[in-house]
Amino acid sequence: MMDSAVAGLLAAVVGVGGALGSAWLTQRRGEASRRAEQEHLERTRLAELASQRRQSDLASRKAAYTEFNAAARHYLATLNDHTHVLRPGSADSRESLHAVDTARAEYRRRYAEAQMLAPDAVLAEVRRVNAGLGAVYGALARLTRGTAREGEDVAAARAGIATCWADLSRMRATMRADLDVTGPSPA
Repeated sequence: MMDSAVAGLLAAVVGVGGALGSAWLTQRRGEASRRAEQEHLERTRLAELASQRRQSDLASRKAAYTEFNAAARHYLATLNDHTHVLRPGSADSRESLHAVDTARAEYRRRYAEAQMLAPDAVLAEVRRVNAGLGAVYGALARLTRGTAREGEDVAAARAGIATCWADLSRMRATMRADLDVTGPSPA
């Protein structure tokens, strides 16, 4: 009798232990599953944020590149126009230089913005354009004021302007490559 009572008690303990153990294992698996789902959701959220940040950065660079390119082209065009004013018998060159200075101020503002957004490869081209424009501006300003240096004349300024147009084209190509807008249009 004792053996059957012990066996019954042992069977009851094993049954209760199994039920409790099963519940504990089910709870652990549920927690692990919830934790894995939360980690997946967090990874997805972080990936979406990174994608949004990349898209925002790309849009910011595109806007800055567009504005900088437009400002540089306008500045260069006013420099070119100023060379025509420097011919003998032309209009007041100081008034024309004021128009150049206005375009230059807008250009410099856009240049400062590009310096903060452009990656190194684009920034190298932006700096090349800036150096060329600065050199042409300096020569034309001195020609206007009658303080030209040796070798500075309208013909040399026009040659510098031609170089600047080529530099602008190279810079624009680098910017387009950075924005991944080069090559043929998608079909």
